Amino acid sequence: MSPAFTNAGRCETGFPMRKRVTSLAINQELVDERILITGGLGCIGSATVKWLLLNSQCQILVGVREVDPDRARGVLGAIDRSRITLVKVDVRDPDQVLTILDHHRVTRVVHLAGLQTPDCNEHRDLGLQVNLGGTQNVIEAIKAAASPLRRFVFASSMAVYGPRSSYPAGTVAMDSALCPVNVYGTWKLAGEQLTRLLHQETGIDAISLRPGALFGPGRDTGLTATPTTAMKHVAQGLPYEIPYSNHQDYQYVPDVGAAFGNAILEPFSGYGALTLPGHCLTTHQLVQEMREAAKLLGLSDRFQISVGSETVPFICEIDSQAIVAAFPKLKQTPVRQAVHDSIEFYVSRLRNGQTV
Repeated sequence: MSPAFTNAGRCETGFPMRKRVTSLAINQELVDERILITGGLGCIGSATVKWLLLNSQCQILVGVREVDPDRARGVLGAIDRSRITLVKVDVRDPDQVLTILDHHRVTRVVHLAGLQTPDCNEHRDLGLQVNLGGTQNVIEAIKAAASPLRRFVFASSMAVYGPRSSYPAGTVAMDSALCPVNVYGTWKLAGEQLTRLLHQETGIDAISLRPGALFGPGRDTGLTATPTTAMKHVAQGLPYEIPYSNHQDYQYVPDVGAAFGNAILEPFSGYGALTLPGHCLTTHQLVQEMREAAKLLGLSDRFQISVGSETVPFICEIDSQAIVAAFPKLKQTPVRQAVHDSIEFYVSRLRNGQTV
């Protein structure tokens, strides 16, 4: 038997691993796969869709609150969308989710729909219905579907951990104690347990992925979106202050999309809760990377990014070897290139008369 990762990140015997094949063979083998991505035009959702379009032949159902082809074109850009179907899905409605699964004969699901931390804090009842109740509804629909699912990937978060000060210095073990500091993290932790139970009760291979602080194109909302906002201001030559100074695991949006793409398609057996690799930097170090990118892009004379004095207790330095072992094809863009490419993206949009 091959190893499978448990929710604690430890290794134990699970279902037999399927034979690993090359990327070309995977594309041919998975041509009949139909993947539903809830929250499919959000930051991670759209990055995952783009990765799947470029790296597979799967049919992709992009779950959205309202079907708007113009928005899809704006979010996904100049990419072949012939294998995409926009489907209206409200995860608060389990019957609607089940209808989509059965009608489209969905074989795999990436569940990303959810409210960000600020909205969860301000609208706790809605956050509970969407982030936790919605996850439960998706899972129950999967269990009731006419055709068995082959893989379920749940978007969790590093917010399931406690503040950095509650862990020892150095690398934080992935299976360290989980103690969320807010309702967003609490509901994500509960979603991980629901995902584990889905595997336990049905045998469906399931993964909970824990992203950290994302930056780059598409990162527009949420508590940790301010570094990306700073990059937009660099492109515009405008002043901006990132309100907090801290140490954080930063992750480039396309890399996170690739991680979800690998998690939904690559061979995996059992259940795993896995943290994503990131660049562990201070806010000042990230701003320095922005400064270097601005220099290369000829924007140095207008660079006006500063860092505030507020501190935040975000978790960082979490070990990510488990996901690297599970999905060895994963690549991480060097932080200097990722920051440069992000700012260059916004510069290009401005030159084309588009908003950032």
